[in-house]
Amino acid sequence: MKPLLLAAVVLLCRAQSPVFEVATVKVSAPAQGDLIYINTGKIVNGVLTLGNASLSDCIAYAYSLTTKDQITGPDWIFAKQDRYDVTAKAAPGTPEDQQLRMLQALISERFQMTLHKEQREMKHYELVIGKNGPKLKESTVGPAEAQGSARLDGIKSNRMDMTKLAMLLSRMTRLPVLDRTGLHGFYQFDLKYANETSKTPDENPEGPSIFTAVQEQLGLKLESKKGPVEVLVVDRAEKVPLEN
Repeated sequence: MKPLLLAAVVLLCRAQSPVFEVATVKVSAPAQGDLIYINTGKIVNGVLTLGNASLSDCIAYAYSLTTKDQITGPDWIFAKQDRYDVTAKAAPGTPEDQQLRMLQALISERFQMTLHKEQREMKHYELVIGKNGPKLKESTVGPAEAQGSARLDGIKSNRMDMTKLAMLLSRMTRLPVLDRTGLHGFYQFDLKYANETSKTPDENPEGPSIFTAVQEQLGLKLESKKGPVEVLVVDRAEKVPLEN
């Protein structure tokens, strides 16, 4: 294919790629006091937001990574002092997975970021279906009614997919958790397990371990593995995003 024709095809593909109707990416305002509210990514009524999020938070959300162990790059993309606010409105009816792909393009453009994927050997867990099958109930609510909470002693939601559950479990297990369930829907559950993370003496662990709870309450299983895990390598990025 001739260079001019190839360039025209690339430009046409970019023009046809869906983009947000409105999007802003800006440096977060300086924190007031010791308490900082961090929104590492959510979509409500077609509006995608991240707040006081590091660039690594933005990348993890955009690419549905379960843990930031799957990201490597300059130290500042993980730093507490380099935080950003992202607000992006999509056309009505835009699926959430498409909005995440749009977010990938948005942060690549605004941060002038280039990255590539690699497979790296590391310890991780795989979330799989237990031998007796899943015990999950399908969600009966839409995205606008979705509610949930993730605490040190449990995860509760009326609408959650397995990718999000794997991400939350990775935070509790401190290792990447890869979704291998093959379940693609949204589910409601109230997962309860012992708080084994808190250092407060009066918060003694009560209840099953997170591994037992996942198996007994959800009919799923966390299997320990060591093998290749996909990692995103940030080759370059600018600290100050392009103007909106």
